[in-house]
Amino acid sequence: MKARLLVAIVADDMEDAAREIARQEGARGMTLVSARGMNFPEHITFFGLTYLGAETMLLALLDEGTAVRIAERLNVELHLLEPFKGLAFCIPVDGTGGIDIKALQRHIEAHPSTEHLGNASV
Repeated sequence: MKARLLVAIVADDMEDAAREIARQEGARGMTLVSARGMNFPEHITFFGLTYLGAETMLLALLDEGTAVRIAERLNVELHLLEPFKGLAFCIPVDGTGGIDIKALQRHIEAHPSTEHLGNASV
C-alpha cells in the first residue's frame, strides 16, 4: 500500500463539512490544527488592516486512493479552487513512525467504506 498525507486547509466555518467529507470517504481519523492564513499580495480590509483568516488544517495519513478521493471532493464541493477558499492536496509518504502501514492496510481491507460509492463521479 502506498501511503499519502492528505493536507487540507479550509476556513473555520467549513471545518465540519470537510471532516464529514473525509469521514464519508473512509478516513478513520485526522489531526486538526488551528491556523491563520495570509495571502501575497496581502488581502486588505477596512482601515487598511491585513486580513489573517481563521483556518483549520486537516492532516490524515491514508492509502493513496482514499487520500486522492477526499482531496478531489474537498476541492470541488467546498470550492477550494477559488481564490481565498483554501486548498487540499496529497503528499507521498515514504516512511512512517508510530503507525504500522501494513496494519492500516489490513484494517482498510477488512472494513471497506461503501458510503463513497454514490459519489464516484466526483
